[in-house]
Amino acid sequence: MISFEPRIAIIDDKFEEISGILQQYQKEGIGVKYFNAHLTDPDPKPAIHFSDLNLIFLDVHFTENIDDYDPTHCAAWVDSLLPENSFYILVLWSKETDKKDEILDELKLIKKEPFLFLAEQKTDYQTKDGWDFQKLRKTIDSKLSEYPELDELSIWKKSVLHSSNIVIGHLSKNIDVEALRKKLQKIILGHGGSYLIGDDKENRKREVLFDALDNILASNSKLTRPNQNISELNKNSLYKIPDFPISDVDAKLNSWFHFKLIENKMESNFVTSGLISYFRNDSLSRNYSIQNDEIVSKYLKTQLESKETTLSDISLIISRPCDIAQNKFGRNLKMLSGILIFNPIRDGKNRFKGVGTKPLSIKLYDHLSISDIETDCAIVFDFRYAFSLPPDIFEQRFEKVKIFNKELLSEIQVEYSAYSSRLGITQII
Repeated sequence: MISFEPRIAIIDDKFEEISGILQQYQKEGIGVKYFNAHLTDPDPKPAIHFSDLNLIFLDVHFTENIDDYDPTHCAAWVDSLLPENSFYILVLWSKETDKKDEILDELKLIKKEPFLFLAEQKTDYQTKDGWDFQKLRKTIDSKLSEYPELDELSIWKKSVLHSSNIVIGHLSKNIDVEALRKKLQKIILGHGGSYLIGDDKENRKREVLFDALDNILASNSKLTRPNQNISELNKNSLYKIPDFPISDVDAKLNSWFHFKLIENKMESNFVTSGLISYFRNDSLSRNYSIQNDEIVSKYLKTQLESKETTLSDISLIISRPCDIAQNKFGRNLKMLSGILIFNPIRDGKNRFKGVGTKPLSIKLYDHLSISDIETDCAIVFDFRYAFSLPPDIFEQRFEKVKIFNKELLSEIQVEYSAYSSRLGITQII
């Protein structure tokens, strides 16, 4: 069922104190949802998070009794509306804005801290006839104007939404239910291979379908970008780049350019090119670990000797994606050995600290994030350590971690191929 979601949510126990906000945005054609949060008879919280909710108005008290205040109640409402790490603006619309810090602390605990948190005293906007909601709107707009870069992100977001609507529109145009189903099934088999024929592997089929649609979206979103002029503020700030900006490295953002954004636990029988996994077998680790290699241990001497770092043996599946998709990779998966290094030692310029020149066989990816808990890590692979294993052995003896995106996988496959095909030089003494 296609869902129709609001972009603004209002959480209060008194409708008369928010009706003006509701009407103002509705007149502009913006989807707004009011939730009665009264503790004795509240509206049910959403069972599923909203995907495009950007603005929330939140009251502090949900009864006439001031003693009923509990910051966890406020946070619980936000928690029901949004997934973790979402972008949104929170307006504390209350007569007790002094509770802002308590509520913000609760939101931080559940990883739902807002981008912008405005504490607006209701009495500051009160008039003889109610409240001056136009003044409130100007206050919010004034705060947002301090971040002109958001305008550019908003334009990008519109182009993505526009492109996705065009893709869905083409797929569903002038066809019946059965024809739409067959078209999507052909996409799944065309991109995933004939081994997906049957009445199982539903999650894998969905992933193949969504990956194929993502490719269409990426290749067409440039054509749907709004023809909107760049503001003078962004011309003179965001797009005025005199030199390379110096700032802290965002490992989480950097990882988005490296890994597929799969946060949930992968299925036990899930295998794909670019899959990174921990060794969970001592025998395999002894045979294929690169930690004890003389060349590797020399280059990683600083990392190996540091008590601050944690090193784990990992592997990367480098079999061709089309071979895995169509089950044509033979009896064995082709894999590459590496090391995942948490909290690596870096030099004064925040660069990964190796000893001497990095050997040609070593590939390094730095400033990465594997999880929210362990954000700072690096990955090292050695092209000399390639091996093969049957899929069932892989399932038993490895623990899946992350998946390289298509571009990074292609890069490492090309570099591995180039290294493997290098000709030796015979030196005459």
